[in-house]
Amino acid sequence: MVIDSIPQVVGMAYAIIATLVIVILFRKGKFSRRKGYIFLVVSTLFGFLVFAPMLPLQLQTIIMGNVKQIEAPLPLAVVVLVVFIVLAFAFGRSFCGHVCPIGTVQELIYLLPSKKLKISNKAITIAFRLLFSIAFVILAAAFSIGLLKYLGVKDFFHLDTASVFFWAFLAIAVISIFLYRPFCRLACPYGVLLSLAVIKGRFKLRRNENCINCKKCIEACPTNEVGWTDLKQECYMCYRCKEICPVDGMEYTRRYINEQERKKAVGTTPQPNTPAGESADS
Repeated sequence: MVIDSIPQVVGMAYAIIATLVIVILFRKGKFSRRKGYIFLVVSTLFGFLVFAPMLPLQLQTIIMGNVKQIEAPLPLAVVVLVVFIVLAFAFGRSFCGHVCPIGTVQELIYLLPSKKLKISNKAITIAFRLLFSIAFVILAAAFSIGLLKYLGVKDFFHLDTASVFFWAFLAIAVISIFLYRPFCRLACPYGVLLSLAVIKGRFKLRRNENCINCKKCIEACPTNEVGWTDLKQECYMCYRCKEICPVDGMEYTRRYINEQERKKAVGTTPQPNTPAGESADS
């Protein structure tokens, strides 16, 4: 289904523009999940029609040294990877959430009605992906083996049903119906870099002084990232927490509420009756 006559630079240009537009919408308070659906659909179409932007695969290609496969000079390809890391540090993971086709196709599939599974302990997903990424780098750099090939990312978006690897990613897609973004949270090596950038990042979706600690955001968040002290490493800016909040207690801001302000906001320190995997001060 990929149209070879469309250069991949078109997809990369879209990625930069779309990411910046999403950030502007968040900053102005004009983002909504309905608007987000538009980006999800368009980004997924770019994946199937242009096979770009596919930054995890671009990272793999660079590490393997197969620079001839990149439709751009190597320095430019590296700069693009760095640019999105900087954007994640400054504004959060809007690229992962609404622009990367690998992520958006999983997000759309997750919208299908079903009983959802939730991994309560974030450390499990983070540790698994870190181990996978270490293996990814070693195999790519030392043996020129690209693990993402075996997960079928390229074959899936090329609709190469004759390849066994197509069915591997299709299986991941099916799992996405029940488990939120399994590829992003368990296997994306580029996502590790973005999540590390977000730890000390600036703008994030955070609770503010309006919060009444009703825990509706905790129930809505598929990655357990809405606690007062959560680092937002696995926040894909899906906006579920913001839209479900009854008191406008979630805000896209760089302001961090300290312990004293937090206690004042909820009236008292939250008691340790939170769901499994959440800290008592979530």
